[in-house]
Amino acid sequence: MDFAQILQYANVIFRELWQRKFSVLTAFALVSFAVLVVGMFWPSKYETSATIYADNQNILGPLLAEQAKQSKVEDRTKVVREKLYSPSLLAVVAKNVYGAKTEETPSSMANYITALRASIKVKSIGSGYMSIDFSASSADEAYQGLNAIIDTFIRTSSDEQRAESREAFLFIDNQVKQYKEQLVSAENKLKEFTARNFDGRDTDVSSSIQRLRNQIEELKISIDEDEITLKALQQQISKESEFAATTKKVDAYAVRLAELESTLSSLLLTYTEDYPDVITLRYQIADLKRVIEQEAFERAIAQENKGEPRELEEGSEVLLNPLYQELRSRISQVETSIQAKQKRLTVLDGLLINEFDRRQRVAERGAVEAELVRDYDVTKKIYEDMLERKEKARLSMTLNIEGQGVTYRIQEPPLPPLMPSGLRFIHFVLVGPVLGILFVIGLAVAYVLLDPRIRFASSIYAMDARVLAVIPHVNTPLTQRLRRSDMVVCGILALAIFAAYTGLAVAFHMGVLL
Repeated sequence: MDFAQILQYANVIFRELWQRKFSVLTAFALVSFAVLVVGMFWPSKYETSATIYADNQNILGPLLAEQAKQSKVEDRTKVVREKLYSPSLLAVVAKNVYGAKTEETPSSMANYITALRASIKVKSIGSGYMSIDFSASSADEAYQGLNAIIDTFIRTSSDEQRAESREAFLFIDNQVKQYKEQLVSAENKLKEFTARNFDGRDTDVSSSIQRLRNQIEELKISIDEDEITLKALQQQISKESEFAATTKKVDAYAVRLAELESTLSSLLLTYTEDYPDVITLRYQIADLKRVIEQEAFERAIAQENKGEPRELEEGSEVLLNPLYQELRSRISQVETSIQAKQKRLTVLDGLLINEFDRRQRVAERGAVEAELVRDYDVTKKIYEDMLERKEKARLSMTLNIEGQGVTYRIQEPPLPPLMPSGLRFIHFVLVGPVLGILFVIGLAVAYVLLDPRIRFASSIYAMDARVLAVIPHVNTPLTQRLRRSDMVVCGILALAIFAAYTGLAVAFHMGVLL
């Protein structure tokens, strides 16, 4: 659609409006006054707000550290909203604000609570800061209502915090008593177990086993050494005689043999081997040695045959062999030592077996003892920790009782609203005429667009029909005079409508109406 067509439609719409000017004025007046009446009955909305600060300190937070997480600031807005929307708090606020009206009917309190809940808005405006908005139909009701809500909320929160700290103290105190009983029970069990089982610790048993093993090894080596010594002594004593025969003749032969060997040694220092004296001495020495050996052989044969020395020649005597006696004494001592050490070895083997049995018992009871000690240590640690938390809970409860533990405080108090918020009556007064004009123009546009009559030559061209001529509207002097008179009448009617509209609006604003 080009600009020329728009102008054609505008002329047609204006002409249609002018032809139905009184209907247009009537429709305009009806729409304007309808909007004005809606504005008269439109409820005014007064809003006021207050800012509170949520101190991010939870009584159970420090008391139950590492066991219960502290509430986050982001969650505080939700907590405050839920508390403000709670029926118990809103019921108190409704009684303070509306008084006896809340008890007129059974549903009155529920209606006031629903209305209050719909009028409250809570939003977070920073770290720990929250804005509480409240709206009502009057400025006094909004101001008093928000004050009542905040006062009731802070008082309720303080009471709840005191109750929370007391419940926390009672809970921790109960836990302390329970853990004390568990600690005493664990200590008694450990004492009873220790009293019944006195085998010692695994380190003591291992040390004892190692000591016994070392003693057994040393004892076995000592027994082996004694057995080797015994065999050597037995071999040596088998070569010795129990008796020794000594004669004067043999002694004389021995003395003479020693003298001859001395003389031979002296001669050899001066003479050679072929010297006659040297040769003579050698023959004498050899004869003496044969005589001595013959005497020794005869004594040995006599001893083997009768166990006693043979009858000696005159001047001979019989003596016990001291070497033989010494060997027999040593053999007896070694045999006695071997028997004692073997007996000791048997005892040590028995002790070693007992120590192994003891180790098994200690190992079996070690798991039970470790479990008892672990239970005792854990219970003692928890008990000491709960004692510390009990003192913290006692201090927190005391602070809350004295009013030192307030969680919420008013950062910016509410102010009485001076003007209503949202759509006001002046808005309806201004919008009424505009909507009336738009309404009648819209009806005219719709009528022209939906009217099936042909108004433009272009419509005939679109149907492939031939247009002979286009005859415009002719304005005669009579039509012009009638138009001027109609314009005067329409102006007077418009002024009357405007005056009535303005008067009605002013009267309502001044409070004359309603």
